[in-house]
Amino acid sequence: MKLSDLPSFGMRPGRLTVWRTTKSLDTEADWETDPRPASPVQEAHIAYALASAGEGPLPPSWLGIAFDLPPALDPGAFATALREMTDRHECLRSRLLPVGPASFRRETLPPGATTVHGANLGEFGDGAQLAAHVEELFDSSAGPLGWPGFVCATVTGADATTVLLAADHSLMDGYSVLLLPYELHALYEAALQGSGTGTEVPAPLPPTGSHLDFAAAERALADALTAHDDRIMRWHRFLTESGGRLPQFPIPVNDASGNPGPQPGGHTVLLDATATRAFDRACRRAGGDAFSGLLACLARIGHEITGERVFRTMVPFHTRSDAYRSALGWYVGMAPVGFPVPTPESFEETVRSAANGLDGVRELAEVPLSRVMELLGESLRDPFMISYMDLRLTPGARDWNAWRTAVLRARTNDPDEVNLWIMRTHDGLTVNHRHPATAPARIAVPHYIARLRQLLTTAAQFGTWPHTQTPVPPPTRKLPDRPHTPQASPGSCLP
Repeated sequence: MKLSDLPSFGMRPGRLTVWRTTKSLDTEADWETDPRPASPVQEAHIAYALASAGEGPLPPSWLGIAFDLPPALDPGAFATALREMTDRHECLRSRLLPVGPASFRRETLPPGATTVHGANLGEFGDGAQLAAHVEELFDSSAGPLGWPGFVCATVTGADATTVLLAADHSLMDGYSVLLLPYELHALYEAALQGSGTGTEVPAPLPPTGSHLDFAAAERALADALTAHDDRIMRWHRFLTESGGRLPQFPIPVNDASGNPGPQPGGHTVLLDATATRAFDRACRRAGGDAFSGLLACLARIGHEITGERVFRTMVPFHTRSDAYRSALGWYVGMAPVGFPVPTPESFEETVRSAANGLDGVRELAEVPLSRVMELLGESLRDPFMISYMDLRLTPGARDWNAWRTAVLRARTNDPDEVNLWIMRTHDGLTVNHRHPATAPARIAVPHYIARLRQLLTTAAQFGTWPHTQTPVPPPTRKLPDRPHTPQASPGSCLP
């Protein structure tokens, strides 16, 4: 969901305050040289931004979150919560400075060296005007080329205070932003307790690792790889079998003009909680799990459209170990997935084929795509991506509805990219999608999702697919935008 869509989500008018993190002038602590390098994905992301900076305004690359706190916001306690968040996550106190076209040195502030200031920008009575103002704030303040690269705003109304926080993708992945509602609730309540105005004692937050340590380890792993590594050879075989490029959406949806507009998208509930559990059981009986079952359904749709007997797509996987389970950062790697579609299209056999296709794929995601391209001598882009996130164990997940939580993302202009973010929560299974701003895409992608919903529903009800089934016609009305649970965003497959 884009911020400009927030009025349809239910963004309420109120008093807007912008909260900025800066280096504290009340401490002698200063930027310290840090030998830990950028992760390969950070390096590629920031190098691209630097190379594009002379071509006009940078396209926004932030991820964001919106959620509610109680209406009578305590400014001092909230500033303390934001400052504690920055102290807790070292990546928010670190910056990468260019020393060459694609080379960076790191500087990091110690804990306690930042401060937070709130600026009251007045009352906004119109939700659309307010959303546009906040989106402009995020575009200008949550970018890859300056510190801190994140910014927070609050909208205080009669019924609640809505918190809106955005960070450049170099600082956070999609799962990271979903950690923020629980963490900021806990830090805010702890700050209220410290001031003597809290109403409950929050559970202490677990300790967490630093993305800076992760980045150094990931860099060392990537640098040690050679073109003869088994993972690189598997990438090579996948590309050879795919005609030398990464998979595309089954239907041509590209913008031939070369001037694509902002990508539209939507949000669809695929299955409720009961049906999702039934679908999961059917997948496990077939020898897979919910994710392989989802891929099986998508593979059948692909075969129905193209007649192809092999399904291929790109999938993001999380690269977090337990030490980084609660850490903010960019812990995502892309991996190619491909598997045959059996004849006839049996649900059980296709699930097993998908499960086999996923075997060992997570290891491929541990190799940064930029390093894959370097070792293979290829320039690659992934126009078709399917993300699956099971978020039921995420801290605060049961409170997301009460907190009106929604994940946001910046606008994207792309001529042919189709992304699906499928998410399992306590409410069931949902999909968020975006696609090119073309007439074919506006028909094909909703039709694709409607067919997915039909196959999922059939498998949940009967544990299989019928041998023959008439695909649903393209939808004649716009799919609903209002989510019951947070919308998905670029993220990772989490158990």
